Amino acid sequence: MIPFGLSPEQFRERYRRDLQRAAPGVIQRLRELLRQPLEEGLRDGEIQLFLGEDGRDAAEAWLYLSGASNRVDASDPRLFPGKALDLALGLGHAPDFDEAYFADGFGGVDLLADTLKAWFAECWWKAGGWAWPIPLWLHVHYGFGDGRGIPLTERC
Repeated sequence: MIPFGLSPEQFRERYRRDLQRAAPGVIQRLRELLRQPLEEGLRDGEIQLFLGEDGRDAAEAWLYLSGASNRVDASDPRLFPGKALDLALGLGHAPDFDEAYFADGFGGVDLLADTLKAWFAECWWKAGGWAWPIPLWLHVHYGFGDGRGIPLTERC
C-alpha cells in the first residue's frame, strides 16, 4: 500500500514508473499492430483507454476503426472499417494507492487517466505510429482525466 501523502506530481510519477516497466512489451505489441496492412475504405480511428466505471480497474486499450462502410466480424483479424480490437497490452491494475488518493479533492482517478494517456501516446509514437496512414485519436473512456484527446498520427 502506498500511504497517503504524495503530491499530485509524485502520484503521477509513481504511476508512470509502474507503466514504464511495461513499456518495452507495449511498444513491441504496437509495432506488430502497425505492421498489419489496412483494408481499403478506412477513414479514421480512435484508441480508447478504459479504467473501469470507477477508474480503478486494470487499464485496457481498444482500437476502433471506421469508414464509409463499417462491418462487424470478430473472427476476422484484418484491420477493416468497423473493426474493434482489444490491444491486449497486459497493463494490469495501478499500484495499490491509499483510498484517500481517490476521495474528493485529490483527483487520483483523473491523475491516473491523464498519466496513462500521455504514456500510451509516447509508446505509440516510439513504435512508429505517428506515420500511420489514417487519422487516429487517443481518448480515455468515461470522461476521466482532462477530457482532451491526443492526436496519434500526423493525419489528424
